[in-house]
Amino acid sequence: MQSRFVIIVIVFLLGEIGYPLGARQTPSVPLTLEKAIALTLENNRDIQVAELEVKKSRQGVWEAYSHLLPKIDAEGRYTRNIQKPVIFLPPGTPFSPPGGGQAVLEIGYDNAYLGGVSLSLPIFVQSAFSGISLAKKAARLQEEALQGTRSNAIAGVKKAYYGVLMARKVYQFMEMSLASARENLETIRRMEEQGLVSRYDKIRAEVQVENLTPVVMQAHDSYRLALEHLKIQIGLDANTRIEILDSLQYDSTYKPPTLTEALQQALQANPVVRQLQISLELAAARIGLEKASFYPNIVAFGNYQYQAQANDFNFSDYNWVQTSMVGVQVQFPLYHGTGRLARVQQAKIEYQQAKTRLQAVTEAIKIQVQSALFQVHQAQKRIAAQRRAIRQAEMGYRIARTRYRNGLSTQLEVNDAQVALTQAQVNYAKAVYDFWAARTDLENLTGQIVSEEFLNLENRKEK
Repeated sequence: MQSRFVIIVIVFLLGEIGYPLGARQTPSVPLTLEKAIALTLENNRDIQVAELEVKKSRQGVWEAYSHLLPKIDAEGRYTRNIQKPVIFLPPGTPFSPPGGGQAVLEIGYDNAYLGGVSLSLPIFVQSAFSGISLAKKAARLQEEALQGTRSNAIAGVKKAYYGVLMARKVYQFMEMSLASARENLETIRRMEEQGLVSRYDKIRAEVQVENLTPVVMQAHDSYRLALEHLKIQIGLDANTRIEILDSLQYDSTYKPPTLTEALQQALQANPVVRQLQISLELAAARIGLEKASFYPNIVAFGNYQYQAQANDFNFSDYNWVQTSMVGVQVQFPLYHGTGRLARVQQAKIEYQQAKTRLQAVTEAIKIQVQSALFQVHQAQKRIAAQRRAIRQAEMGYRIARTRYRNGLSTQLEVNDAQVALTQAQVNYAKAVYDFWAARTDLENLTGQIVSEEFLNLENRKEK
């Protein structure tokens, strides 16, 4: 029995040594750009908060409508008169005390019961109509804010995803460069053994390998950091392993919009501009709400009561009396001081502030659109140039190695050619990343980044 327990403990310890606590291998999550965006829309906390704000604002619309609906209240009351109420009668009445004087008469009974229902129905309340308009615009504002939050989240995850693709590509280029340097070193060692090259050439090749080794390590670390940043953008746990299925490729079929088209799209669909446009409408609605305090209010009302009074608790002998009434109340606000006028002026000032803010942001958006479009064009030109540079560098590297094997050049020339090739490859990867990043910024600015495919996640879940 004891030996069996020892075996179990040993097996458990070996398992913990192989897989320490908190470091057990988890299955990797295959990830494409589309899936990364879908996960972001599901997990992003800012989007979740914005969605709750939309639901809250929609409830605010229902609250605003409630001010035009009838209000019905029921009431039940029991009163025990410790000292009964009295009425006062002038002297000379039949109830006056002997010798004259004021008469004081008790009224009512020890126990009083009352039940009733009251109704009020707004017929014309301008503030309620203005409040509904204000609530609807506030709900639209929150919907646009949600759209903007989604756009920013998608733009962030796309740029992070492209950053991972670029970091991996750079890491691959550096590994290829290191592999070429090692291959070149082995070739030089064989040639040195044959007396075809000097020891200095071998040292130069060894230095080249040693110089590239930490660069490859740094590229690998950059790739890992890019993966961690992507997981943060998506909202995945830090221990989740992800497998990127896409590769960094240039979309040569993409034709950017003209400046006029881009500006028109931005002014119509940019989430920030649309939010400020609705904010301007909201400010105008606030003016209407404050002006509503000058209008009369017309309210219909009704009341029904069922009551009885007695000195005992013989309910079957009570005389229950019913009373009811209906009416219409008209209230004219004649003078309430200067507060109403001041609130109207404040609302007008807020409207001017919103208008000025919209103009300022619109001009800023125009500059940002121009900058993003310029960066797209610049990236396309750099990609074309770097493609030519890679072809030339590959040819130069092959020529340099051939010349070196034939004793027509030095190891320094080979190293320079290799560095030039690696630099051209890295520059190409960065240019492709800059293209996608600038295109993402342009789509975000013009309101084209959010597609219906990702906005209908909840509908797809229900199906």
